[in-house]
Amino acid sequence: MTTKKNVLVIGAGPTGLLTAYGLAKQGVHVTVVEERAMLDDSPRAMVYLPSSLKALDDLGLLEEAEKVGARGHAFTMRFASGYIGELDHRVLQVHTPYYYTLHFGQHVLAKLILEQLLKLPNVSVLWGTRFNRVVDNTQRVAVEVSTEAGEQRLEADWVVAADGARSAVRKSLGIEFEGFTWPDTFMATNVYFDFAAHGYCENTMIADPVNWAVISKISNDNLWRVAYGERTDWTEEERQANVAKRYEHFLPEGASYTLDRASSYRVHQRCASTYRAGRVLLAGDAAHATSPIGGLGFTAGIQDAVTLIEALGLVLKGHDEDVLDYYAAERRRIFLDIVNPLAIEHKRRVQEADPERRAQDEEGFRKMASDPNYVRNALMNLFALVSPPYSVDWRDRLGEQDTREPHAMPLFTATDD
Repeated sequence: MTTKKNVLVIGAGPTGLLTAYGLAKQGVHVTVVEERAMLDDSPRAMVYLPSSLKALDDLGLLEEAEKVGARGHAFTMRFASGYIGELDHRVLQVHTPYYYTLHFGQHVLAKLILEQLLKLPNVSVLWGTRFNRVVDNTQRVAVEVSTEAGEQRLEADWVVAADGARSAVRKSLGIEFEGFTWPDTFMATNVYFDFAAHGYCENTMIADPVNWAVISKISNDNLWRVAYGERTDWTEEERQANVAKRYEHFLPEGASYTLDRASSYRVHQRCASTYRAGRVLLAGDAAHATSPIGGLGFTAGIQDAVTLIEALGLVLKGHDEDVLDYYAAERRRIFLDIVNPLAIEHKRRVQEADPERRAQDEEGFRKMASDPNYVRNALMNLFALVSPPYSVDWRDRLGEQDTREPHAMPLFTATDD
């Protein structure tokens, strides 16, 4: 059953498409606006944590995702001392069916969602359509867009801004993107090589002050992501030319591999000053940006979509708009209290230069990895990125949130209970 209410989703990335799909399945008329002529296929996030698997399952997408993804069952941390610590996700089997990670590019997820989305009669996608500005944000919301045919005006009951970290919608509304940019330059490379045959698990971090890296499986055909830090004073050409030399630290001597692609980028820790401006709601990278180490930014974007699907769905059925204030406050809290500090801690641990702190990190990891209860609690804490369903007392609940140190929450530090 469809409704006359309609929603504009700006941005055809995973967060925008997930939100569009979840709303469309409820009968909402959804129009997706995308500046590109097709889906973005650049190599970005590709690890789906357990909470993301549940989100895909709830939307009926997990079965298709399993067909294209590679499963991961452990996380390892390699220390400069030679110690390799492992957290086996399978300790979660008695607690959740989502006891593993799934690996495939986010552009593959976007394609998968789009295929399902276009099967629905109440959905349209406008490719090659650039958002310019919000021109009305009162009883309804109107936006100006540009196409090859010229400028047009689109109207909707609500707008979801999921147009990335450089969000034109966020800028149009004057919403601040608070935070900072790291001085580092990250290098993301995709390479065909059988890391598993050389002792690497599907999710690996190498802790080293100079040659740190994050190595993760992308697909079942032995395509892997190797991400590491590179010199900021070099040109892109110099960084590209240095890939083979950097690989000497991660691959066996004389190893044969095929480099698929490589690119450098800067990393940010930023959050929108608000996730809601009238009838416009921010989600995904348009709302927050973080270091990719640990995969928390991508995971948070998926959970933004889950919470927003519920919130907008309720409002479009006549519920009070208070539920949208909940979405905006709750998802911003999740980012600031959990995602942001934990991502910073992940980055510190892999790059730590102080010998004493490196030793403490290793000792802590050894203790945790040796105790299945610690491993279980640490991994289950990743579900902390999931927001609880809306309730009218949400303001009281947010005021009573856990006051532990943020970095003591999900992955590297566990509790006994």
